[in-house]
Amino acid sequence: MQSLRRTAVTAARTGRTTLSRQTRRYAHDEHAHGHAAPANESLGRGFYYATLWIPIGFGVYLAAQNIDDSDKPLLTRLMDKYAEAEEKRTKRNDLHVRMIEQAGEDRVLFMNAKPQEYVDMRFPEIMNAGSPYNVPAGSQVPMTSVIEKYKKLAYEDNERKHEALANDEIKGEQPFSKNHLRKSPYTV
Repeated sequence: MQSLRRTAVTAARTGRTTLSRQTRRYAHDEHAHGHAAPANESLGRGFYYATLWIPIGFGVYLAAQNIDDSDKPLLTRLMDKYAEAEEKRTKRNDLHVRMIEQAGEDRVLFMNAKPQEYVDMRFPEIMNAGSPYNVPAGSQVPMTSVIEKYKKLAYEDNERKHEALANDEIKGEQPFSKNHLRKSPYTV
């Protein structure tokens, strides 16, 4: 019985239509007897900015004009300067990519190399006998064979460089071309 009563009250409430009421207006002519005095308005910032940009633009135009016939205009020189900077950045980025590739190859080499598991030593306690710091090269092991090997490699490398210089095949003096760049094995 209670549920029927609730539904009947709800239905009665929704069935009523509310009358629309107009809101009260406080603006009418009785209170505005006097008129405001005319305001003295300035020209504003926009006017002054517009009049300032005209001489600035004319000055930039005159500065950009070519004074001598042999010299390039100012704007052309500025654009050339930034183009040279872009070429420098391209070369530097190319060098950086090559260095990163070489570092990756070195890492792969070191990660795949097998470590030496056993070091044959006649007297293992010698490792704890002296300071491990500031030991000059060649003080414990004769370095004559190593020095000879690297002198020979340096001599061969110099011969190869002299031959390239004689044949004009030095890579640093060849024109820069994007087609000669090595592709990274890591790019898709």
